[in-house]
Amino acid sequence: MARKSASDLGIVPLSGQGRPEPPGELDAIKQSIWRAVIDASPAYAIDPAAQLILKRLVGQAALCEQREARLRALRADRPDDNEELIALRRTRQRRQGRDLSADKPARTPRSRVRLRAADSQTPNVPLSRPWERKLA
Repeated sequence: MARKSASDLGIVPLSGQGRPEPPGELDAIKQSIWRAVIDASPAYAIDPAAQLILKRLVGQAALCEQREARLRALRADRPDDNEELIALRRTRQRRQGRDLSADKPARTPRSRVRLRAADSQTPNVPLSRPWERKLA
């Protein structure tokens, strides 16, 4: 096999199709979010699979913006003890809590072991690994 020159190694094929335009079925808010994400990403970074994910992301972001606008409007017009305002706050707090808890790593039995407890288990560790043992 022939060796490749430095210039051949510097060429990287790009899988994306440039900066895609937002799909026609998106409304104005979603299209503006789409363009903001696309403009912030490198050229050719958004392939067709990423566009599907981006479409869902844009929908969620637009929904959040609409709820925040509604919450701001309610705060300006109504007192803090308004039922609709309280319900919107609770929904928002519940979702934020759920989103934050999804970012936490899963607790495994190993993550609960304290260093001192692990030290006391050192004599019980086998000297050879199972894949190093010879079969009879």
